[in-house]
Amino acid sequence: MGFLDRIRGRGDDDARGPNTAADDSPLAPDGALGASPDGGVEPVEEIGVRPLSVDEQARLDAVREAYADHGIDPGDLATVAAAYDRALDRHEGEDASAVIDVLGTAMGDHLVTVAGYRWVVCIDPFGTDLAVEPPRRGVPVVTRMLVAVRWMARERDWLPGVTEHLARIGRS
Repeated sequence: MGFLDRIRGRGDDDARGPNTAADDSPLAPDGALGASPDGGVEPVEEIGVRPLSVDEQARLDAVREAYADHGIDPGDLATVAAAYDRALDRHEGEDASAVIDVLGTAMGDHLVTVAGYRWVVCIDPFGTDLAVEPPRRGVPVVTRMLVAVRWMARERDWLPGVTEHLARIGRS
């Protein structure tokens, strides 16, 4: 289960109902940060990765079939950025999960092509999702999440800079 599923209310917490207790909150009852020495910030649990299963690889391949419909060549970042802008213009307020999957996969495929990243399954405190991992085993990047967060903010002109930055990190 990924982060967006939890935002949409499809998380594991649904079975327990809403948490009305302050136990899980770093905030004190008065709204101030708790008294912990780190200011109430909890450490991130370990991030795990594993290779793709046959079904997960098939899922990526199925998403890639839509590249032609969006004019995407993952080796050419300009086509991915242009597809994002066109899709943002066409999808006003409607469910854009499918196009976000296509754009996130294309961004990941670009990093695989130009910077040696590899597709993996990332397991972290927010759930499990497809991600790309840098060649020297760095922090995996859930490209679909990068696209989704900026999509929700209707942000433009971010994709080339972010993707090129990630590619530089992967090559260094």
